[in-house]
Amino acid sequence: MLALLSAIFADYDFWVNFTSNMISGVLLTLVFGLVLTTVVGRYSERRKAKEQRRKFLEFIERELQRNNTALSTALEELPKGNLPYPLFEVSAWKVSVNSSLLDNMDVELVMPILSSYNRIWAANDLYGNLLEAYFERLAKPSEAGEKRYLFFRKTLLDRLRDLQPKLKDSLAQIDGHLGAP
Repeated sequence: MLALLSAIFADYDFWVNFTSNMISGVLLTLVFGLVLTTVVGRYSERRKAKEQRRKFLEFIERELQRNNTALSTALEELPKGNLPYPLFEVSAWKVSVNSSLLDNMDVELVMPILSSYNRIWAANDLYGNLLEAYFERLAKPSEAGEKRYLFFRKTLLDRLRDLQPKLKDSLAQIDGHLGAP
């Protein structure tokens, strides 16, 4: 047994080949592992970004659909003098803007949505002014109060009519992106 061990340790070529094969095997494993990890990581990141984009679009789409219904109601009720409340929701947009959800979005998709939400914010502000004028008109009836109320109502109706095609365009863009593979 001792003779066998001394023969193994004495064989210089064996140890050189053994060591070089071990080092090349370890290096090959490290390189292959690194490449495989990088490829899988990129695929995973793309899949995660796509899933995040889909969730964002579904989140925004639900709110825009509710806002589209509210828009139809407002366009129907405001000319009659009725004041539907609340007018539009913007909570999904606030959450989206304050998170990293917009980081993975295409500009062509975000622009119509942003345009719709800008109009929605403006309509909500005008609606607040209209409510203020309405209650002022009730508290202190005057011709100036009535004119102010009618001005805000007409302006709001104009803004809502301007919002309608933008909202439909945003919903169509979202449907197109959600339907794409």
